[in-house]
Amino acid sequence: MLIPFARTLILYLAIILALRLMGKRQVGEMQPSELVVTILVSAVASVPMQDIDIPLSHGLVPVLTLIAAEVLISALTLKSSRLRQLLSGKPVPVISDGRLDQNALKKLRLSTDDLLEDLRLSGVFDLRQVQFAQLETNGQLSVLLRSGDAPATPAQLGQRVPQALPMRTLVADGALREEPLRQLGLSRDWLERILKAAGVRQLKEVFLFCADEKGDHFLIKKER
Repeated sequence: MLIPFARTLILYLAIILALRLMGKRQVGEMQPSELVVTILVSAVASVPMQDIDIPLSHGLVPVLTLIAAEVLISALTLKSSRLRQLLSGKPVPVISDGRLDQNALKKLRLSTDDLLEDLRLSGVFDLRQVQFAQLETNGQLSVLLRSGDAPATPAQLGQRVPQALPMRTLVADGALREEPLRQLGLSRDWLERILKAAGVRQLKEVFLFCADEKGDHFLIKKER
């Protein structure tokens, strides 16, 4: 029992390390070559997990080879636009100047139901509101609304809005995070004063506490 457990754990850690080298992408954001590597890695790694008679190296070597090939190809595509287009293709406009390109949909084998679904996922429920839309190389649809249907920005309304600052998590599930606290230039004494004023005596009572560099913050206590 210990041998299959150890082999599975080793392959698990090796795959996590390998996929970390590929970068942080969700499945829907992957390029075709990245998706193929992910599928192959899962298939190759499953063989030595199921059959302990197969040497562990027969699983590790193919996984590392696939990841190394993907990293190399990614580096080459950064320098060569032709190679990038060959492997990933090019974005294809499906709506131009408010007009639906039926030929493009046929080439992409994209049905009108698929197109309307992608528009709804982008928050567009009326095709007539779309000025331009194109299918990106990762399969996602980019949408530009007509000027009359797009939300007005403060700049268009002649208003000045203060720049929002990013919130950082300082306490999560009762655990203090020292690094973001230090990066924001805030002290632990400041944090303790804020928590004390909110009636919190111990960090373990905090579910989530976030703040920005100006000290603006919000607190969520743990539910009892």
